[in-house]
Amino acid sequence: MKYLIVVPFTILAACRQTPPAYIHLEGKAQGTTFHITYFDSLSRDFSLPVDSLFRLIDRSMSLWDSTSIISRFNRNEQGTIADEHFTAVFRRAQEVSEATDGVFDITVGPLVKAWGFSYKKGLPPPDSAQVDSLLQLCGFHKIRLENGILIKADPRMEVDMNAIAQGYTVDVMAHFLEQNGVRNYMVEIGGEVRTAGRNDKGEPWQIGIDKPSETETAGRPLQTVAPLSGKSLATSGSYRKFVVRDGKKFSHAIDPRTGYPITHQLLSVSVIANDCATADAFATAFLVMGMEKAMETAAKLDLKIYGIYTDEKGETQVRTNFGDLTE
Repeated sequence: MKYLIVVPFTILAACRQTPPAYIHLEGKAQGTTFHITYFDSLSRDFSLPVDSLFRLIDRSMSLWDSTSIISRFNRNEQGTIADEHFTAVFRRAQEVSEATDGVFDITVGPLVKAWGFSYKKGLPPPDSAQVDSLLQLCGFHKIRLENGILIKADPRMEVDMNAIAQGYTVDVMAHFLEQNGVRNYMVEIGGEVRTAGRNDKGEPWQIGIDKPSETETAGRPLQTVAPLSGKSLATSGSYRKFVVRDGKKFSHAIDPRTGYPITHQLLSVSVIANDCATADAFATAFLVMGMEKAMETAAKLDLKIYGIYTDEKGETQVRTNFGDLTE
């Protein structure tokens, strides 16, 4: 995959170099868009290492790359060994699964496929017998990493990191910037964000949360804007990713406990955490849980949450514990 990266370069005028400006990188990667903004006193262009990091993570966890580590694990190829990225994401995913009593589960892939939310689209919805059969291939407690090898209770099991890998990629980019002395940055990939320091106005980064809408509209109207510094924010929504079968709308969010798409009225959940992988995974879990259970779990885990849902009258409502996000 090629990435389009646009970088403004420092301009020389009257033999004097202008003060270093915030640098913007943007393009396409991991099936979505990315935007990275940072201040570097040396005005270094990090577009090439950013591109390399995207490729490195894809080789580890991309289901679209048949040669990736995750694809080879899913095919049970002998000699496949997890790299540091797969290992880090696997361990964090298992921790989130434990914390959510299995609501977050990276083994749900076969069900996602069956409901038509993977690369096999347009399939008829599974019947109850098929769902029950596929549920036997799900369960985070049925897999483990042992000496870099993925051990499965059933060789037909598959893992899918999509609900956490993008947040992890944001963290990798952020760590790269920090290792190079960058203290003010915003990394965004597919709507998942991590920030540090201040923006070019000397303020906390202003991160928008979309207003739920089934169709993308010009300007993408926002529900709210969160000032963010030193934190990560990830959003999971059911309002735009769905399929319609026989006049029924099925959300892309599958409950791994039942094998069926969620049916409650929670439209969108945004989670703030120290790292983006954590925010990404819990946003997915909270969307599956529903508003009440999500708020309860977030309070126990000391996570910030912003939920948008429809009430019994069909009106949009918000529940949140955001408060001051810049401390």
